[in-house]
Amino acid sequence: MTNNANKKNPFDTICDLKWNYPIFMLNRGEFRSCCRTTPNTVSNDELVKHGIDAFLNSEHMRAGRRDLINGVKSPDCRTCWKLEDAGAPSPRSHPREFWRQMQDEGHFAKGEYDPVALLKQIQGVDDINHPMLYAKKPKLLEISLGNTCDMKCMYCSHHYSTQWAAERIKVGEITQEQYDTEFPKTSDLYKEKFWEWFSSVARYSVNRIGLIGGEPLIIPEFYDFMDRIMESVHEIEDQRTEKLTLWIVTNLNTPPAYLEKFFNYLPQITKHFNLDIYISMESLENKAEYIRNGIIWDRYSRNLHKLLQSDHKFNLGFILSQNVLSITSIKPVVQFIERLTTTYGRPIAIKQSTVTHPTWQNPMILTPDFANYIDEAITYMLGNVSKMPIVEDYYGRYDQYIKFLQNMSDGLKNNTQTHTADRKQFASWFDTYDQRRKLNLLETFPEYTEFYNLCKSL
Repeated sequence: MTNNANKKNPFDTICDLKWNYPIFMLNRGEFRSCCRTTPNTVSNDELVKHGIDAFLNSEHMRAGRRDLINGVKSPDCRTCWKLEDAGAPSPRSHPREFWRQMQDEGHFAKGEYDPVALLKQIQGVDDINHPMLYAKKPKLLEISLGNTCDMKCMYCSHHYSTQWAAERIKVGEITQEQYDTEFPKTSDLYKEKFWEWFSSVARYSVNRIGLIGGEPLIIPEFYDFMDRIMESVHEIEDQRTEKLTLWIVTNLNTPPAYLEKFFNYLPQITKHFNLDIYISMESLENKAEYIRNGIIWDRYSRNLHKLLQSDHKFNLGFILSQNVLSITSIKPVVQFIERLTTTYGRPIAIKQSTVTHPTWQNPMILTPDFANYIDEAITYMLGNVSKMPIVEDYYGRYDQYIKFLQNMSDGLKNNTQTHTADRKQFASWFDTYDQRRKLNLLETFPEYTEFYNLCKSL
């Protein structure tokens, strides 16, 4: 039964992503819904017993959905709740998107969004086996091929970066045995059932497939995976009304040999998919080298311009993962992207993201005066948004990023939380970070001196 403690209006908890955004961790035998939830191991016993429903329609997944449509904050979604409680925007969708998902699943009749009818439809959905709690038509599929990575971004971890793993083992924070336990070999049955699920469900219903890492462009399994997925999609291309979109998230710190191999593969990829390439970067030059430790800015810049000069057809965008140190770079980064847009005459998306973990790197722990940097970026964008080309991805548009920034600015200005523990951790963690990697926070970010001293005084 649904936990009635702390129940809220379902409109404050509903999110269609729990139904239509599966993420497979193919290197670890794990599964989760949406990029903000905790992965769950999928055992062979579950796969034998439930088949492909062990992924998207496990009892755990259905219980989480039941919570959301009953106004209960599912523990799986705690990072979104934390963002919203702090006054910041979260990725959680409007109930209208849930309405559309239920129409696609066949539970609601076709028609315009009706909030009154929505509440009536979900009222009393408490049985874990209720048909509405099963997801059959996902729209966005994300796949992690592994944690091989050439960088150690400050807010990342050994779960997503082999460089982080090597460092943590070297300094004794984890042992090799612990790491090996966390990354068990994915079972053949898991892989078999993934491809069964993809062939019978995903390739018919999903609109977008995302590849993440680690760093996909240097993961050994990347091209074998691409070969198989292109073959599977090709088999049913005449049964789809529109081409699938493939999106790849890359740090673009790619060594020359790997980059050349990717460029040579682009004709095959763009033949079968609409391709979106998203670059992870939210700062510039020495600040980028501090935050995304391991990046070589000159190489990154060369790779970026080579990509922009390419004749292959693809959409390009930046994912700006706003963190505790990137706030002061928002305007310069926007100007940098604007110059690229003007120079190469092509639309470039700006995708929104906020670092919520580690909590001491969440921008909402900053003092209200840092909202001034956000406001400067907003003012600049408002003055220039009309001349920027409209990108295909609605959530990559400049006007949508302005709304995201406005919500973040308001959240900082109106934030009443003290964040004492996270601010203390900010100072101690970055002291260790600097010492370990031979960096200097305040030389790179002098504008943080007052905030750092505040954190040290706690």
